[in-house]
Amino acid sequence: MGRSRKSKSGIHYEVLGEGPDLVMLRGLGRNTKHWLGFEHKMAGHFRAITIDAREIGQTKRGMNVTDTIYDLADDVVQVLDEVGSQRSHIMGVSLGGMVAMAMGLKHRARTSSLVIVNSSIAGSGHARLSRAAWLLLARAVVFGPAIYDDLARLLLGPQSPADLQKKVAKEWLKIDQASKVAPAVIVKQILAAARFRVRDDLRGIQVPALVLYGKGDQFVPTANSELIASLIPGARLLGIEGGGHELTIDRPEEAMSAIRKFINASEAKK
Repeated sequence: MGRSRKSKSGIHYEVLGEGPDLVMLRGLGRNTKHWLGFEHKMAGHFRAITIDAREIGQTKRGMNVTDTIYDLADDVVQVLDEVGSQRSHIMGVSLGGMVAMAMGLKHRARTSSLVIVNSSIAGSGHARLSRAAWLLLARAVVFGPAIYDDLARLLLGPQSPADLQKKVAKEWLKIDQASKVAPAVIVKQILAAARFRVRDDLRGIQVPALVLYGKGDQFVPTANSELIASLIPGARLLGIEGGGHELTIDRPEEAMSAIRKFINASEAKK
């Protein structure tokens, strides 16, 4: 399976595999390495295009305090241009799910379908993060690496094995030590998410959408996924038992199966 790394205009991305194009977008402060191998699983069925957001991972383009989720979607389009993709399926987790929705709203002509995983929107009337999530984020600013075990326990499903939690915590710490994210960048991403008020706009999305969530998500309340699915016309809502916020890590096979089935059905309707 071929693999290429490219970085043009400051946006870093990687391309893996062959098949229908699938852009894969991570969440708050996460880079392409945080997929922990899920991108390779997907590359067995798609041309998987993973992207580092502004000032995340190996992306050099700066993130301004006024940048929006739509600006991040514009970066996705630039990458699609560089890899020669006219249209792509867009999959995003959490913050990445917001960018996926922005693609469906602003760049419909470049979007084949949307897979929105454990995401949320501002102005929804629902708590976007659990109380435990806010407390952990505050502790992370003070204690840094000391919170990684707690982070893994919170982001993985509540039934995930202790050895998996420890393994993931260790891998995340290694990734983050190698590619540090300035706290200011996290704040800018949070501000962009806070301005992403699209409750009324989502009814205008006209591409197939799968809203996927872990029924055991302890980070983002599942009511957010239920609301998003109810607003996007024809969207399919699917919850995975035992899955947490990091659904692609603690339930990778179930997540991959659901995404493949959905995208294959979308491709068949073209």
